[in-house]
Amino acid sequence: MLDSSSWDVVSGAEAGQVVLGVDFPARRPVRAGFLDLAARIGPGYRFLQTKPPMVRSCQRLRGDAYVGPWISGIRQDRHQVLAVCGYRIGSVYAAAIAEGIAQWQAMPKIILFDPQVASIDLLSLEFCSEIGSITSLLGDDEIERAGKVAAEFSNAAPSDVADVAAEMVESYLEIITAPFERVGLGDARSNKFTAAFEAYMAWLSTSSQIDPSLAWKSSTGIASSAYAGLPASDGRPLVGQMIPFEVSHADLLRSDCVAQAVRGLLESSREN
Repeated sequence: MLDSSSWDVVSGAEAGQVVLGVDFPARRPVRAGFLDLAARIGPGYRFLQTKPPMVRSCQRLRGDAYVGPWISGIRQDRHQVLAVCGYRIGSVYAAAIAEGIAQWQAMPKIILFDPQVASIDLLSLEFCSEIGSITSLLGDDEIERAGKVAAEFSNAAPSDVADVAAEMVESYLEIITAPFERVGLGDARSNKFTAAFEAYMAWLSTSSQIDPSLAWKSSTGIASSAYAGLPASDGRPLVGQMIPFEVSHADLLRSDCVAQAVRGLLESSREN
């Protein structure tokens, strides 16, 4: 039986062929997710998505603390896994999940959407994005301070990704504490919105402990028009085959042409 603490059923609960989606739940409704993709692929597949643990960035979990429960949950499900799909950093975890599943069945197809690896640049981008989402709560001096903090991290000497993520979260909490109190949102350190950001930063940084390179060599990548501009640690990730689409990064998983391509990849896997 599927472990509901590790996986959500997105669609096709009664189907026998399983497709896994690995992603951190979107914290803003702007960009598409695997629910959008599953709806466009259509029936015939049991589509599941990971449930990342809600942890603090300071906990410094190991990569297997994320991946282990996901693999165990799928093994309990006793359905054949046809493919593992990863979105952005989820592509790193997808590689580890697929390799784990290959211990008891044939290696599932690996499909990666705008695959990324963790980097300081990526953390800085997410920090700025989070600050940008709450600028209406901040004063000019607080916005200026946030900009300086982001610049300091971007220009700092190379460091451990997990250390930087924890420092960024602490800086973020220091910046927003007064504004949250000012508008009546209470303690920023116990707010559910800041907790989600902290868990997301932990998701990003923990992925740096996983080496996906071997699994990625035999994977298929689906690239948006913005993919070349997304931050990476040392050049673009090495993926066996990359299929480009003239689709925005935010719309990649709700594109009909992308869904058609994924459907073709799944059908070819069923035949093999």
